[in-house]
Amino acid sequence: MAQEFSIGVVAVTVHDKEVRIEDSPSRGADVEEGTAHNPATFETMDGWLGNFGFFEFPKAGVIIGKFHWHRPPLVSPYDRLKNAGSTTVTRVGDRWVCPVRAMKIKGKPWPTLCSVTEEELDSLVGGSFEELVNSIGDVTMDTFGSLNPNAGKNVANALGLSVPAGAVEPLLAMIAVTRPLALIKKLGAS
Repeated sequence: MAQEFSIGVVAVTVHDKEVRIEDSPSRGADVEEGTAHNPATFETMDGWLGNFGFFEFPKAGVIIGKFHWHRPPLVSPYDRLKNAGSTTVTRVGDRWVCPVRAMKIKGKPWPTLCSVTEEELDSLVGGSFEELVNSIGDVTMDTFGSLNPNAGKNVANALGLSVPAGAVEPLLAMIAVTRPLALIKKLGAS
């Protein structure tokens, strides 16, 4: 049975099925089959629709969250999600940990994935981002380095989320806020 929730103008439907794609999990890696359990459909009030999944690539040993399909025509600002907007999930014990980055205008005239502050996230949702994701599931929000002891120095002090392994719903809520909602609200634009 599908689970549905909305965050602002973004509706999220989490599906009770598997989706498989053939893709390269990272630049230069061989193409392999990735499987997403409980993928989601994101839809905005202006008509954009995209499918997203947290794909497990067994040969590469990684989990990549990414948009893998968009309903045509793919128009601005959502066209940025065709090649941007993916995230890597790290297994830490029995939890999945990922950095919180958002599509933000910073240093370039177009949005790119950037670290964000809790205040920026709160402004996107019009309240507490942390309370929002916790209302959807078991979430720990802290610095990425606190949640993932192997985090690189360049992301260790950025925000991160930790959820029980496979609990995608709170991570999908984070994606809804930091990808389509951040694009709609033009995060970082002056």
